[in-house]
Amino acid sequence: MQATGLAGLGVSRLSPWHMLTLAFDTTMAACSAAVYDSAADVVLASTQLAMDRGHAEAVAPMVQAVLQKAGVVPEQLDRIAVTTGPGTFTGLRIGLSLAHGMGVALGCEVAGIDTLTATAAPLLPEMENVFVVHQAGGTGKFYMARFENGSLASGIEFTELDTCVALAGPTRLPLIGTGADRLMAAAPNIFTRIDGHDLPTAAAFVRYAAALPKPTGYPQPVYLREPDAKPSVAFHAVTVRLATAADVAVMSKLHHMCFAAGWSEESIRTTLSLAGAGALVAELGGTVRAFLQYRIAADEAEIITLCTEPRWRRRALAEKLVLRLRELLRVQNINKLHLEVAADNRAAEALYRKLGFAVTGRRKDYYARKDTTPVDAAVMSITP
Repeated sequence: MQATGLAGLGVSRLSPWHMLTLAFDTTMAACSAAVYDSAADVVLASTQLAMDRGHAEAVAPMVQAVLQKAGVVPEQLDRIAVTTGPGTFTGLRIGLSLAHGMGVALGCEVAGIDTLTATAAPLLPEMENVFVVHQAGGTGKFYMARFENGSLASGIEFTELDTCVALAGPTRLPLIGTGADRLMAAAPNIFTRIDGHDLPTAAAFVRYAAALPKPTGYPQPVYLREPDAKPSVAFHAVTVRLATAADVAVMSKLHHMCFAAGWSEESIRTTLSLAGAGALVAELGGTVRAFLQYRIAADEAEIITLCTEPRWRRRALAEKLVLRLRELLRVQNINKLHLEVAADNRAAEALYRKLGFAVTGRRKDYYARKDTTPVDAAVMSITP
């Protein structure tokens, strides 16, 4: 089915600052990306691949390919839209990390759309009522949502098959989703099976995402069940979260506090624009006191930099950042986490050893020192 224009969504045409939207999805058994021009109401380019794994390697090249095909450079984007789940923990974190990193680097807004709404989006202009049900991995349960009058009627449910049938009610509803066949077999008289819309596809939901209200912050993952990897520590008054564009200035300030050659705001944005790059910040009392930047490539990751405001050291902020990063990497099946530390930075090396890192190599004269001889870098690694 070809998606209809914005008028079919019941929203007014967007203002000029809302012209080009990049959308991508990595939450389920596919990876897709699309670029949409609101002014022309046309999807300029799109692509989709079915895959159960490998999203981390596929999504960044896919995004680059659709931008190139659309004739759009990243700096022209006004909005990035990304699916937030529910879905696989690995997949949704990959998509969100890329969206956050691009949003910070480009200074554009990042909008989130839940997986069930993204799945229903191409049908909503014509069908007021739609029932979406997705299988929840190997749990034997389902994610379900009912759309009435073109909008989500209630919250997304994580529930049993029988409950899905009960929540559907007696009317004959259009049914889509990865769990639709199971539900259709259980209650054939309640649903009308609609084919071709069982997975969220960027080309199909990008128009809907472009018409969403202006976001006030960065999207966060939608979890309806506990992740397999549990945090190793209680974070108490410390809040560890993904960095946003609003954090870049304080991140640069902290980097200058910790290193003689501190990074500029532009340097941090450039680093975050790299494929697989991301950042975490640690807040105390609502103020960012430490941050960590990382990058994922294939099945390995690297800590690019880690710094804590000097007067807030010895409060385990760096430890909490590393532990949270390891938690994120575990759900993405990353096999190794690497970092480099100056051979004369005994305190940092001791911290990393405490966290389980081991020295796996050495880089001669890696760190330059003003008015002194260069210092070696110790390469340390751990399995997340």
